[in-house]
Amino acid sequence: MKNILKAFGLNIDLAVEAHELLRGAANEEIPGVIEQVEQREFVKVNTIIIKDQNGAQKMGKPVGTYVTIQSPPLKINDPYVKNEIVEVMEKSMHTLLGDRVQPGDTVLLVGLGNWRATPDSLGPKFIEYSPITRHYHQHAPEALVEGMRPVCGIAPGVLGITGLETFEVIRGVVENVKPTVMVVVDALAATNVDRIGTTIQMANTGIQPGAGVGNARIALTEEALGIPVIAIGCPTIVNASIITNEAIRKFCLNSGATFNENQALDATRTILSRFGGSLGVTPQEIDDIVENTSRILAMGVSKSLFPGISQEQLELYAT
Repeated sequence: MKNILKAFGLNIDLAVEAHELLRGAANEEIPGVIEQVEQREFVKVNTIIIKDQNGAQKMGKPVGTYVTIQSPPLKINDPYVKNEIVEVMEKSMHTLLGDRVQPGDTVLLVGLGNWRATPDSLGPKFIEYSPITRHYHQHAPEALVEGMRPVCGIAPGVLGITGLETFEVIRGVVENVKPTVMVVVDALAATNVDRIGTTIQMANTGIQPGAGVGNARIALTEEALGIPVIAIGCPTIVNASIITNEAIRKFCLNSGATFNENQALDATRTILSRFGGSLGVTPQEIDDIVENTSRILAMGVSKSLFPGISQEQLELYAT
């Protein structure tokens, strides 16, 4: 897997996948990294804490806390599964933020991605289903349910559509609105097809848009923007090179043939060269996955930002 990632310039978006790759078959602990696992009825929660720069260097990710929520039924619109995931997200938001956000503080929601491309539209969809209340505080406070904080949201699009770097847009908004914290949602790339539509990652380390598909932009982090940045994502694609390599490896294993990684890489590179050396693969039902997941993410974040407010009331303020 490491050679595939290096050959095609891919990063690992999910901390849990990076952790699994490092531990390998030996199942050895990584210095500077702690993993906690919680198994619930429908959900498995992996919390990976990177404590120091040694752990960060090995994991290839910044120091911080990464919460991964795994649930195969996530892609199905099951209310029981949805309620448990929302509950875990609400708890995880408090874990990631601590006491850095007080009642009444302004929160900025950012939905990264391209609304014209379904696998990349998770972020904009998240904004669509999130309660937006800042303008009510300014112009119609009587229309708000008591206890609702000011929340604003933006889906800045992508460079190819707007001609603007995402960081430029977000920095301008942060400088003018002055939110206390920012929550960013983006589609991720996985290294395992089983994770598409079944996994949610939450982290307090910010995010680098496009890193998973080799198109990294300027990172959105607390160091760059001056406010805490909570990054949330769900895998919607897997690179074709990863799928091809695994298929060749499994064929060789099942047929008794010898697997030659260099030959497999060369064959994969030859096939994918017509696509600029890379190709993202997404399932046929990606429309339903993005629709369902974006609603769950919006409600999970909203329940943490508006404690005590019912789901029915929150949905009234969605855009």
